[in-house]
Amino acid sequence: MWSTLALLFVGLLAPLTAIGWYQYEHTDRIYQGVSALGLNLSGMTWAEADRALKTRAEELTARPVLVRAEELQLRTDWRQLGLRLPTEALLDRAMAVGRNGSYFQRVRGQLEALRFGAPVVAEQSVDDGALAQFASGIHGQLERPVRNARLELKPDLTLELTTAQVGRGLDVDDAVRRLREAALSGQGQVDLAVTKILPETTDEMRVPAKERAEGILSTPLSLAFRDRRWTIERQELADILLFNGGPGVPIEVKLDSSALQARVQAIAKEINQPAQNARLDWNGGQPKVIRPSGEGRELDPVSAAQMISERAADSERTIALPVKVTAPAVDASKLQSMGLQGLIDSSTTAFQGSVPQKAHNIKLAASRLHGVVVAPRTTFSFNRELGPTTVANGYQVAFGITSAGDQHKTVPSVAGGICQVATTLFQPVFWSGYQIEERNWHLYWIPAYTSRGAVGLDATVDEEVNLDLQFINNTDNFLLIQSRTDDTNVTFELYGTKPTWQIKVDGPEITDRKPADPTPVNEPEPSLPEGQRLQVETAREGFTATFVRTVTEPGAPVRTLKLESRYVPSRNVTLVGTGGRAPSAAPANVNRPSPAPPGRG
Repeated sequence: MWSTLALLFVGLLAPLTAIGWYQYEHTDRIYQGVSALGLNLSGMTWAEADRALKTRAEELTARPVLVRAEELQLRTDWRQLGLRLPTEALLDRAMAVGRNGSYFQRVRGQLEALRFGAPVVAEQSVDDGALAQFASGIHGQLERPVRNARLELKPDLTLELTTAQVGRGLDVDDAVRRLREAALSGQGQVDLAVTKILPETTDEMRVPAKERAEGILSTPLSLAFRDRRWTIERQELADILLFNGGPGVPIEVKLDSSALQARVQAIAKEINQPAQNARLDWNGGQPKVIRPSGEGRELDPVSAAQMISERAADSERTIALPVKVTAPAVDASKLQSMGLQGLIDSSTTAFQGSVPQKAHNIKLAASRLHGVVVAPRTTFSFNRELGPTTVANGYQVAFGITSAGDQHKTVPSVAGGICQVATTLFQPVFWSGYQIEERNWHLYWIPAYTSRGAVGLDATVDEEVNLDLQFINNTDNFLLIQSRTDDTNVTFELYGTKPTWQIKVDGPEITDRKPADPTPVNEPEPSLPEGQRLQVETAREGFTATFVRTVTEPGAPVRTLKLESRYVPSRNVTLVGTGGRAPSAAPANVNRPSPAPPGRG
């Protein structure tokens, strides 16, 4: 009995021991009988199998293939055509044979692989993009477009009419389908179908286009404006020549409008210029020109390009460009007819005691308005005539009033001081009765701007926030603006024919007075040297000044202008230099007035 049990024990133990030993020997190795890509992977480690599979995948994807399309034969390999055999997942599945499921399932898988073999199926993939690119390349080599009595421009700029012929091409989608099937089945040869295309166009459908193109390219084309010439050479014409049409229809020959417009645009830069009004000096009653007038010229590239395109094939090879010429409103050759008879009005304001930068800005701005002539029935714009108020244009950093919501401060400002120039010009315009279109008052009242004993006739300007001084010369005569400065004053004079209208000014009516707070306010200013003190505001009351100006003229409607200036109380503000250091906190004793126009006054 004991011997029987022993034999039974040995019979059971031996297989289990063999299985255990078999599994031990294949720790981190592929079990026997496992294969992939035709390779026996039995007993291989992960790294060994990875190398073997990659090598085998390279061999399989590198198999040569012959692709034929009629007479065209191309030899390549499947790797270049986008066949891929990814080995990572394949190796995962090979390693997993006999290692999944319960113990008995794993043992069964190991035994089945050992006895019957366990080929692991590869997942092939084909890159349709690579196939499409390859097919497109074949199509490009095979393609023979229907000439349909093709018209061809030769390098020597002659035109050749080619007779019709059968065209052909490749159906790229069908070629991709055939190549994909062949790649997955491992074929070594693929035949692609070539499509035949019959011509539809007769030679007679191309003759008119040939004659027009020959006319365009016959000789260089000359573009003219007065005594100036610009030449479009034959090669340049050929470069922008377009042939539009298709099978069965006539070809349209024309010049590329966008390219032609670009060519004309370059010419326009040489021709175009705004009309420039003359500027004059009163010269004691003998006006002289200090800036000549100039005509305005404008070449419209779109209309010019259209004209050139329409006439490009004509036998006349010079085309006059359609340049619009405008005369200046103020023509230096017509001084005698301007009606500049004498002084109409003038105003002077003082800037004595101003910082040197403000004085510089006042003098510069005044000089740049000297000589401006306002033509009859036209609008004067202070900002337009003055030009950019920038450092690059000669202005310096002085001080001006800035506004942010209900907060206002006197701060460093490029061109600070030009508001005094605007004020000094505004006053004679107002008293003379000219039509005021835009005028803005200062935040605070400045005594230096009192005009003929009246407060409230000032003007602030700032091109950055679109504050301007504008008025209309609503007469039939020209108006000459003259300016002059010395070390303490700026003066503006208006010369021309004195209007015949009557002017009545009521006011100012002073209302809504608000007392000033005399408490001294010190504000840190990084732009000033350390410790420098500069008083920029003086405590003055706030009030509203209202004028009513009535202008009457026989035979004309009465013009009534209500002019109102609302000033807030100003303070005793002194800026204290910090030498570039930013202030740590705003001063506690700063009073913030209500909103009003900012400016560079």
